[in-house]
Amino acid sequence: MLARRYLYSLARTQITTKQPALATCKLHLRNQPSANTRKMSSSNTRPLCLIPGPTEMSETVLLAHSTPATAHTDPKFVEAFGQVIEMMRDVVVTKTAQPFVIAGSGTLGWDQTAANLLEAGDNALVLSNGYFGEGLADCLETYGANVTRLRAEPGNRQKLAQVAQALRATKYKIVTISQVDTSTGVLGDVKGVAELVREHSPDTLVVVDGVCATAAERLYFDAWGVDVVITASQKALGCPPGVSVVVVSQKALGVLKARKTPVAAYYVNWNRWLPVMQSYEDRAV
Repeated sequence: MLARRYLYSLARTQITTKQPALATCKLHLRNQPSANTRKMSSSNTRPLCLIPGPTEMSETVLLAHSTPATAHTDPKFVEAFGQVIEMMRDVVVTKTAQPFVIAGSGTLGWDQTAANLLEAGDNALVLSNGYFGEGLADCLETYGANVTRLRAEPGNRQKLAQVAQALRATKYKIVTISQVDTSTGVLGDVKGVAELVREHSPDTLVVVDGVCATAAERLYFDAWGVDVVITASQKALGCPPGVSVVVVSQKALGVLKARKTPVAAYYVNWNRWLPVMQSYEDRAV
C-alpha cells in the first residue's frame, strides 16, 4: 500500500451534505471539548481571512485539528476516513464514482488526472476562462498531451457552439472545464459542455476543475455525465489546506486500465491508491 503514513492527517473531519453539492463539515472527535474550550472563540480575537481560499473554518473544525496525532490503523480513524470517502459521493451526487483523497494541493489533482488518463500524443481540449485554465493546460502538456486551448474573453465563457465545433473538428481524449476560475470568477457551463460531449464525442472524458466550486456550485456527476471532478479541502469544503480530492467515474477508471503505457508517476498513480481507498471504505485496514 502506498504511503499510508500520509493518511493519518486527512480524516479529522467528516464531509457531509444535506443538499446536492452543498456541503457542510461535521466533526469527528474522539473526545468532546471541555466547557472551557467551547467558550473559546478565535473569531473575536483575530482578523477574518476573506480571500477565495483558504476560507474560514468553523470552530468545530479547528478543534478537530487540535486533537493528538492518530495512527492510520486506529479504528476511529479508519471509520472516519471511510466515511469521508463515502460522503464525497454525496457532495458531487454520484453512486458509483471512486473518490481519491490524498495529501496534496488542488494542483495535485491536475497531476493525478494527467498522469493517469493521458498518454503521450493524446489530444486534450481545455476550455480556459482564466489563469487556472491556462495552468491546467500547461500541466496536461507536461505529460505529453497535444493541448488545444479554447479561450474566452475575460469575464466571459465559451459559447456552446464554439465547443461543439471544436468537438466535431478533432477527436479528444479529454475535455476540461473550470467550473469556476478563481482569477475571473466565471462560472463554466459544465452541464452544457457535458451534453455536447455525449452528443458529438461520447468516448471523450469530461474533466471538471472544481477547486473553487465543489460544494458551492451545484454539480450532478452522474446525471450530467461527468468523469472527473478535481477539488481540494480549503475552499467550499471548509477544511484546512493540504488535501487533494479527485472523484473519478468508472468509465475513466476503465481508460486507466486500458492504457498502452505505464503511468509515468509514483505518488499520484491511481493503481496504487485504489486499494488504499477501497480498504478504508470497507473498514478493512
